[in-house]
Amino acid sequence: MSSSYKSITRQIAQSIRLIMTDIDGTLSEGGDSVISPVADAIVKLERKGILVGLVSGRTGPMLQKMAVQLNITGPLIAENGAIARINPSAPLLELGYSKLPANEALAKLYAAYPGRVSERWDNSERMVDIVFRAEGVPIEELRRLLPYVQVLDSHYIMHIMQKGINKGKTLLNILPLVANGAIVKDQVMVAGDSATDLSLFEIFPVSVLIRNRRIPPEESPMLKKVARYISDNEQGYGFAEVALHILGLLE
Repeated sequence: MSSSYKSITRQIAQSIRLIMTDIDGTLSEGGDSVISPVADAIVKLERKGILVGLVSGRTGPMLQKMAVQLNITGPLIAENGAIARINPSAPLLELGYSKLPANEALAKLYAAYPGRVSERWDNSERMVDIVFRAEGVPIEELRRLLPYVQVLDSHYIMHIMQKGINKGKTLLNILPLVANGAIVKDQVMVAGDSATDLSLFEIFPVSVLIRNRRIPPEESPMLKKVARYISDNEQGYGFAEVALHILGLLE
């Protein structure tokens, strides 16, 4: 069960070399900018020698834009783990995933729910994952119809993608390439707010659940059971307070 972020000790803080954070519901409320406490905290973390990276359901170009905005130097993992770079200026890594399963699943959705399925504009930028809305269709029904793909709900948008992809697995796989292999799993802190971040919480011991009122009450117990720590505040304010706690322990 998650304990307060305040129980992160000096020893743990001193071990952290990389912070990988979700964006929507963790750094922001879902927009393209973050509040000044988040931006300030990230600058201070990077100055302390802690790399900050992004791991999100957003597209690669979206993550690169935010990386420039925040002056971060850590890895970028987009489309819920489907594509990755070891730093914002590095080339895309070849992870071996395909958009074909998602395209086929989307066509099946259009046929099954005429007039109720809509795509978002950024699907044209997506390499593997597809985002959509299906008005009035429960996610359990979608998963029964599409058992051969993943159907994810971030509570901002729905995602379809090939099975076997997740944020935690991709981060673990690319970690030996980050900082010339100088960072190991126990030196990574991960932060997220929803079920799309569970794989991060399961794999990386220093995991922080950022509170978000948009997450349904029935989902919260599962998240709290897996994440080691939890913020007091929500979204960007929650991330900032955790970052400032860690920075304070490094003084």
